[in-house]
Amino acid sequence: NKSSRILSSKQDTVISAAFVIGSIYLLSALLGFIKIRTLSAIYGDSTELGVFFAADDIPTIIFSLVVSGSLSSAFIPVFNRYYKRDPDSAWDITSSVLNISLSIFFVLSVLVIIGADFLATNVIARNSNLSAYDLKLLASLMRIMMLAQILFIVSNFFTSILQSFNRFVIPALAPVFYNIGIIFTLVLFSRPLGIYAPAIGMIVGAFLHMGIQMPAIKNTDFEYQFRANLRNRGVREIYKLMLPKSFGQIIEKLLIPLYTNLALFISGSSNVILTFAVDLQALPTRMFGVSIAQAALPIFSKSIEEDNMKDFKELLIKTIHQVAFFILPVSIVMFVLKVPLVRLAVGSRIYSWEATVMTAYTLGFYSLSLVIQGVILILGRAYYALHDTKTPVKISAFTVAINAALAIIFIKSIGLGVWSLAFAFAVASFLNCFLLFYFLYRKIGGIDIMKLLIPLNKIGITSLFTAAALYIPLQTMDKLLFDTTKTVWLIVLTGMVSLIGGFAYIFFSWLLKVEELGLVFASFQKLKSQIRST
Repeated sequence: NKSSRILSSKQDTVISAAFVIGSIYLLSALLGFIKIRTLSAIYGDSTELGVFFAADDIPTIIFSLVVSGSLSSAFIPVFNRYYKRDPDSAWDITSSVLNISLSIFFVLSVLVIIGADFLATNVIARNSNLSAYDLKLLASLMRIMMLAQILFIVSNFFTSILQSFNRFVIPALAPVFYNIGIIFTLVLFSRPLGIYAPAIGMIVGAFLHMGIQMPAIKNTDFEYQFRANLRNRGVREIYKLMLPKSFGQIIEKLLIPLYTNLALFISGSSNVILTFAVDLQALPTRMFGVSIAQAALPIFSKSIEEDNMKDFKELLIKTIHQVAFFILPVSIVMFVLKVPLVRLAVGSRIYSWEATVMTAYTLGFYSLSLVIQGVILILGRAYYALHDTKTPVKISAFTVAINAALAIIFIKSIGLGVWSLAFAFAVASFLNCFLLFYFLYRKIGGIDIMKLLIPLNKIGITSLFTAAALYIPLQTMDKLLFDTTKTVWLIVLTGMVSLIGGFAYIFFSWLLKVEELGLVFASFQKLKSQIRST
């Protein structure tokens, strides 16, 4: 009973909700780390694994078109408004949107399953050096992965419903169970199923992702109805808000097959390197950026509904500070410790040293944009709360075009390595963030720039001191104390240096009186008291 009350508890502030989500995302990140390590240990940097990663591109794009982040961004504000007036009408809207989305996805998935061979040969792996066997394998894996996305659609609706009620614990646990499903399938069935094991694992993980949320959904008053009423004003409003966001997400996701194609243009192994680097750099963004952004949207929306622009602006500034406070030190740790981290994540006997070094370089360039990626998530949620989904799409389309042009030039014209894709992404991310902030600043009538910049400068200075506190002991212990050719000592070195960096960051934050440090401790104490009271 105590566990049930904790899992179903409500979080009513951004920092408390983000703290709960981020804590669970840490567990998900650790499992993601284990998943990467397991894939590396079983398949190394083989072309076969590169083909597996490439096969997920089209299913991911289709999912982004139908649901993905666009659902929660459009659904939550509309659902909350209707639920306050008439809960039954809100649930009617929910059933209609769910059924319409499933119908659209079913049609698209049939087209993908039928045309998988064409997509593999002419879109994903065009002009690559993949063999006929690899292309057939790519198409087969793509068909399997489409099945997992069906479960994800239902599960994402559950997530949006629970977040509408400010219940973030269970939705945050869903990715944990998704990773568990993949890991167990890999461990148990990698030998008989080969490279098909992680694809089957995605289906198992998606089922667990949905299943963990079903008991919480039953505790709401949601009753599924087999209806799809496009004439309903709320349904039309959700799709009106979703369409620009979905279009924007498709534009962003088009970089995935482009990057895959450019990586495969170099080699099958390069796509493995790129994917591992992307997965590793995404962990802090998911843990902090996504958690804070998810927690911020309902509270942003509440400020707008109450016509309180002053609170909205203050909340926006504080949320950007929180993202910077959490992600900036992690990005520095990732940049300084990129080689040890990659060796821990993907280092195995069959993962070559050359691939390890190139993965570290790629991760290093991605780490330059981690904070910017987090701020982009926050700015995007601010636009959605203002019911403006068109401006972010326009900006995204422009910066994606810049990103694509840079990537093609770097790989095909200049002949740079796969790491240059991460550099192109970082440049485009900075441009995206600047444009989002500039137009939002004009839209809301400006904000107090000094109130925004002074704490950010403190966090930046703190992070620079932390970088020095990381680099010096890393070099000293690596050369004088530990034989890092052995995994045990590599773990000890990475753990000790990260611990030193963590204490240094807390100390310098305290010394410079960074406000977010106090908020973290206050939220921790509040959560602790909530657990005790239950």
